[in-house]
Amino acid sequence: MIVYHGSSEIVKAPDVRHSYRALDFGKGFYVTAVREQAERQAEE
Repeated sequence: MIVYHGSSEIVKAPDVRHSYRALDFGKGFYVTAVREQAERQAEE
């Protein structure tokens, strides 16, 4: 499965234990299967 993260950085080993803030669905590393959605997030 290919997933995307809305960032301009390549993240080879995400560390979900060190999220720096509570996000919409709690702490974690968010990904999407929708490339366009990740691209929009990376632009913000």
